[in-house]
Amino acid sequence: MAVNDFRTDTTGRDGYIQSFETTNGGKSGDLISKRLELGGLKVGLLATGYFEFFRMYEGLGDLVKRNMDHIADCISPYCDLVYPGFIQTLDESNDAGMLFAKENVDCIIIAEGTYTTDYLVHQALLHVQKSVPVLLFASQERPNINWEEGYAGACRNSGPMGIVQVGCGLHKMERFMPYEVVVGCVDDPEVLDDLKCWLKVQKTIRDLHYWNIGLIGHIFRGMYDFQYDKTDITGKLGPHIMDVDIKHLRTCFDELADDDPRIVEMVKDAKEKYEIIDGLQDSDLQRAAKLGVALSMVIERYKLDGLALLGQHFIEPEFKTTTYLGLANILEKDEAIAVTEGDVLGLIICKIMKDMSGGITPFFGEWEEIDKDMNAVCYLGHGFIDPRSARKDRKIRLGCACEEWGWEGKAPGLEGTFPPGPVTMAHIICIHGEWQMFIAEGTIPDTPQLEVAESTCIVKVDKPVREFYKHVIEAGFAHHSICCPAAIGKEMRMYAKQIGVKVVEL
Repeated sequence: MAVNDFRTDTTGRDGYIQSFETTNGGKSGDLISKRLELGGLKVGLLATGYFEFFRMYEGLGDLVKRNMDHIADCISPYCDLVYPGFIQTLDESNDAGMLFAKENVDCIIIAEGTYTTDYLVHQALLHVQKSVPVLLFASQERPNINWEEGYAGACRNSGPMGIVQVGCGLHKMERFMPYEVVVGCVDDPEVLDDLKCWLKVQKTIRDLHYWNIGLIGHIFRGMYDFQYDKTDITGKLGPHIMDVDIKHLRTCFDELADDDPRIVEMVKDAKEKYEIIDGLQDSDLQRAAKLGVALSMVIERYKLDGLALLGQHFIEPEFKTTTYLGLANILEKDEAIAVTEGDVLGLIICKIMKDMSGGITPFFGEWEEIDKDMNAVCYLGHGFIDPRSARKDRKIRLGCACEEWGWEGKAPGLEGTFPPGPVTMAHIICIHGEWQMFIAEGTIPDTPQLEVAESTCIVKVDKPVREFYKHVIEAGFAHHSICCPAAIGKEMRMYAKQIGVKVVEL
């Protein structure tokens, strides 16, 4: 092989392939040079009926086919549907399985319009890998028993019996586990909600395997609860974690002129959007905005989906300001999901909860004090919040950051909170090789702003708050809690089940 075969069109020395560490955003050998477009979730629908019934009862086959086609019509707006049509024979089932394999479906929904012998289902599944997620839809045409319709009507609603049989077979074969199950009428809105929930979960599971996290710095000194194994995270949850040296952030920062339009725009936007307090001057905002634009450049340069960084005694003394104004801007523009203190697992939970809530950026907070009279927990933030998620009836206050870790003059931090309504809290941890996720649900009450120069989230819980907080400590979870102002407990539990993570209910 000629030496020149090892050369590419990179910016490396003499054209040789080099690492992203040296190319500073140019094409490299260890970084995908463009963002991947994954597209929608590709879902195979295997809808069957038993041919023996159709010769016994005239018109039954057409009715069942319409029911199965209706399922396809209901779910097609929420995915890229691969539907081979209504399946009655083993040949058709075999062809369906081959189509699923050819289209490389991400997951499969199995529905039976009548009881169907299970070899019809298993023939299709022979063609796909047993790691493909499967949902068993025990569907029926009507929600209730019809007392006068006769056996033909019973046949038309006998699909759940066949799904019971399929589930048993999968357990005995130890294939396609754990599968999900939805039971109910094809026209029931709750059934469609359950199907949509599963589709959201499967898309997030798929997308996380292509998610790139950049870590600038390290976990804050002494926070043993956030320590992690990169290989374990990639194997269990999917994301890849790359260390981004602070010199790359410094390079981006130094490339920026103080009058860069992006910096000017961020300062202008902050002055219009936030209530500026504590005597913050334009020069304070300008330096924080410059660091914010540099962070955005790192995200784009290295094609990051998530960003975890350490401000304390690391970024702040290097750049003499805080990251908070920039992080709020990054969240608001959906450039990436970002957290501080090196909490990579908290970052991943933020991504999951944002997906499950339909796009609401969660609050990245930590367990703080309790309020016994209100039966509530106060979660304290880290200097930033997505403005889109905050209350709209009061302005977010932009004042001097409450903790000084090396900045000079005055550096901005955001003081905001969330609108009243439902909230879901979660975090994930691996203890002695066992992955666990805590999930809790509560309500954000209508309270005054807590004036602590920091963003907060107050949550009323159902059980006595002292007992609730005690359970957190006994369960051994980390000191951060990701709070999403949405009722997504069902989605989070389904996600945990699908990836084999133990759920701890608080």
